[in-house]
Amino acid sequence: MTLLNTSFRTNYLHTYFKATVVIPDTDESDYKVVWLLHGYTADDTTWIRNYNVESLANKYNWAIIMPEGRNSFYTDSDFIPYYSFFTKELVPKMQKLLPISSKPEDNYIAGVSMGGYGALKIGLENPDKFSRIAAMSPVADIEHFRNNPGSPMPLNAFDTIFDSTEKIHDNQLANILDNTNSTDQKILQLCGDDDFMHDDNIELKNQLTKKFKDNYKWMPVNGDHSWTTWVENVDGVFNWLNR
Repeated sequence: MTLLNTSFRTNYLHTYFKATVVIPDTDESDYKVVWLLHGYTADDTTWIRNYNVESLANKYNWAIIMPEGRNSFYTDSDFIPYYSFFTKELVPKMQKLLPISSKPEDNYIAGVSMGGYGALKIGLENPDKFSRIAAMSPVADIEHFRNNPGSPMPLNAFDTIFDSTEKIHDNQLANILDNTNSTDQKILQLCGDDDFMHDDNIELKNQLTKKFKDNYKWMPVNGDHSWTTWVENVDGVFNWLNR
């Protein structure tokens, strides 16, 4: 198993960003790949700190890319145009540097919490890049997240990214869904029954079910909004991605 720690200057962000990458040692040239996104206050090492990601790469013979997202909400803002960086620079750069497939059917995107929101946002808006999306305890309603007492994000940090009612509207998953034309992607969503965003996730579940029908799967799980819950269910998520 090869573990790569990358750092490169991005033209979009005008600074250096990192990504941690796991590549199987089977010497292939077009691995399927999972783009695995972290949550708020985390970084590109968070997944490997909490779970043996190498075991997943070995089991499925997939490459796994864990990009640094900082606290960007995987969204374009005046400070960090992260969404544009991810879709227009990071993905093509990694596909040139690494032995991974660029076919959408071989690219999956998944994440937890803020990363679950990012996986849905990026995945739904780029069906030409990703065929499967797995969202674990995603921030299902960004405005409710902003005002939820359980939210770890300070109001001024949120308002720096989503700095207008129009920006909030355009980045709400419900509105992104309304503008989604392709429903061929496969989508998985899970949320612990004791998660502080459980009600928002149920509402999103209803919207995704209506839009994607049999291409959508809800995975009910026990637990709260924590790595304990996510670690217990990672195997189930990857089993679903492999179908």
